Amino acid sequence: MVKISIKNSGKTYPLELSLDDTGLVFKQKILEATRIPIERQKVLLKTGQLKDDVLVSSLGLKEGQVVMVIGSPELNLPVAVKTVFLEDLKDSDVNYSNDPVGLQNLGNTCYLNSSIQALHSIPTVAKALDTNEKVGEIGSEEHLVLQLKRVFQQLDEKKKDYVVPRELVTSLRVNSPMFNERDQMGMYKQQDAEEAFTLLLRSLEKVIGDDFIENFVIRFKSLTKNTEDESDVDEKIEQDLKLECHINGSTNFLKNGLIESLNDTVEKRSAKLDKECVYEVNKKITKLPSVLTVQFVRFFWKRSTNRKSKILRKVQFPFQLDLADVLDDGYREDKIKIRDELRNVEKQQLTEEREFKKQKKNILPKDEDEFDEKQYKKFVEQFKEKFPKELQNGENPSSLYNLNAVITHQGTSADSGHYQAFVKDKYNDNRWWRFNDDKVSIVDKEKIESLAGGGESDSALILIYKGFGLE
Repeated sequence: MVKISIKNSGKTYPLELSLDDTGLVFKQKILEATRIPIERQKVLLKTGQLKDDVLVSSLGLKEGQVVMVIGSPELNLPVAVKTVFLEDLKDSDVNYSNDPVGLQNLGNTCYLNSSIQALHSIPTVAKALDTNEKVGEIGSEEHLVLQLKRVFQQLDEKKKDYVVPRELVTSLRVNSPMFNERDQMGMYKQQDAEEAFTLLLRSLEKVIGDDFIENFVIRFKSLTKNTEDESDVDEKIEQDLKLECHINGSTNFLKNGLIESLNDTVEKRSAKLDKECVYEVNKKITKLPSVLTVQFVRFFWKRSTNRKSKILRKVQFPFQLDLADVLDDGYREDKIKIRDELRNVEKQQLTEEREFKKQKKNILPKDEDEFDEKQYKKFVEQFKEKFPKELQNGENPSSLYNLNAVITHQGTSADSGHYQAFVKDKYNDNRWWRFNDDKVSIVDKEKIESLAGGGESDSALILIYKGFGLE
């Protein structure tokens, strides 16, 4: 660490930099201290112009040095919160609660915060990050994944009420310039949470590898048939990291939207008939992932407003999703068999929960939490006993899924509004955590049901389902 001061318009501001910080992080800290937007900053250093990708260690800064910064502040920027380090806190100031912690919004970064919390709720992601040791230069996927790992570690440590993901945000903005866009006032623009979620997932795929991403991969048998020529048929295997739920005027339930998305029509030229023809496209799933991502396709480009507008229609989604009816015929039978066996184990689990509550009318929250955790661990093992021995890498044993997390959007456009994440408690299916940036609260299942949409309030954008019975 090196402690310096920056001077602007006769005022001096203390600044603390890590030698591993980049020029962009340096500028971000100047912004937080002075409210001078990065594009207006002229940092006077002996080494010349301060570049975004240069390391602080190469600037030759000395302890107590005063650095001149030229630029006019933007008074409408939010006031920065001074960073306080753990070693400077008293024991009474440290958060030792076992409740999850939030993420500070660093200027319209709710789209990223909600994506991080949703990914953090997936055990396979956390385990893969924990074993990753790759380090790369800022702007690379390796650097982005390393910063994500560090944020996960801080979320797990819970040493403070919230985590400040500054280095991760900086790495994302350098890696993908679209997340670095600003408005005319110099403020960072709101971005699409689905795009951020997908970028993080693709970065994890590149850095950690195919074995990891198989937990998210869905494979289909795709049959494309010419409606004017039955002999013009093309069959192939495709894959994706998500299922899409397209929304039209008759879409009321998630399952309907999924089925419509898997059975579509396209218009293209037929080589055999030498003309434009309509083709029917029918997809059947041949591999179910252990983690299923479902996207509500709510945003579309509206020419009249030149922005991504939002479909507000209410579309209900289940806490437990069965995909048996969209599986390929040769794949369905085994999945249904395991599904039924797992449901029998679930019945036993629910019976034991009811008996526990009957025996203890006045249950203390602590006793209930201990019972829930004990039951969870017990039945995870019983579920495992029913899993087939021959499973593809990252495959769901059955056709059944339980809802694990929801990323929501409030507003009418992807470029505005607010994103939040709702995550199911690991041990208690009736308890959900609401992550509104740095504010974390408990909500019940009824609140999750209300996220189906129907207005400008919170509506589900991404659903994350976990294979039934999986840890």
